[in-house]
Amino acid sequence: MTVTRNVYGKTTAESLRLFLEFWPDFSDEFVDAWHEISKEKEHIFGENHSNFSWYQFYELPIKEHAALQIEDFSQDEQLSKIFQNLRSSKDQIAAIPATCGQVDSYFEEIEPPTKDEAVALMPLVAVNFGISISKYHAVRCVLYHGCFLNELIDRVREGDDKALFDAIRIDPTAVGCKSITLRISKAAFLQDTKFFTKLKASISGKFGRREQDNFQKMRLIFEVLYEVGATRLTDKQLYQLFVEELELYDWNAEDGGKEKALRKFADTYMKQNATT
Repeated sequence: MTVTRNVYGKTTAESLRLFLEFWPDFSDEFVDAWHEISKEKEHIFGENHSNFSWYQFYELPIKEHAALQIEDFSQDEQLSKIFQNLRSSKDQIAAIPATCGQVDSYFEEIEPPTKDEAVALMPLVAVNFGISISKYHAVRCVLYHGCFLNELIDRVREGDDKALFDAIRIDPTAVGCKSITLRISKAAFLQDTKFFTKLKASISGKFGRREQDNFQKMRLIFEVLYEVGATRLTDKQLYQLFVEELELYDWNAEDGGKEKALRKFADTYMKQNATT
């Protein structure tokens, strides 16, 4: 793999590579943490604790999630500083791996809480984990749809039913988002049976394997590039990034179709203003 310091907007190929390496392990660890926290359901969903949910965060850009975590840990100077650094980073998404490493190190260094302290902290853990669930599904959405969940919700506001079904397939709790409940209410009033058939399928449906793993990673990279302002990559830059540096695209072909295919893929998954 060719490692360079080529800059794309506010990020580098090395930062993007580190994020791609980080995501699979993070995803596995997140699911494990989910299972462990779910064992404390009596403390999360108890009568004396606030409601545990995360659908409300799907309306927010992923960059604003760090601000919410700063509020949650405002009494802890070290943790608050870690999330503040993430929030102020010019390349916030690519900074996530380092931030997670700092958070892990922080909790490894402190004394584990007693059982009573752990129970007392559970409401805060639940709220913060809700934010983390939102971030996790937001990135999963990029892998499948090439955009964050809040962008799908924006499209729902504009009347895009496909975006609604895509969002619910990522996470059924998205039905709690106001724009989605309004659309469901309209369908109920109009007795739109076709809509509800598709809605039921999206709630219960599972993702099939969509293309190859590399193309999922490429969709994620295009979204990161958009977030950091690199919306006008030339053909040469596309080749350098995806073929030479990240090795996500196979250029071996006897004809010249590969270059056009990569250009088309880029134009499809970058935003409307991403033209060369």
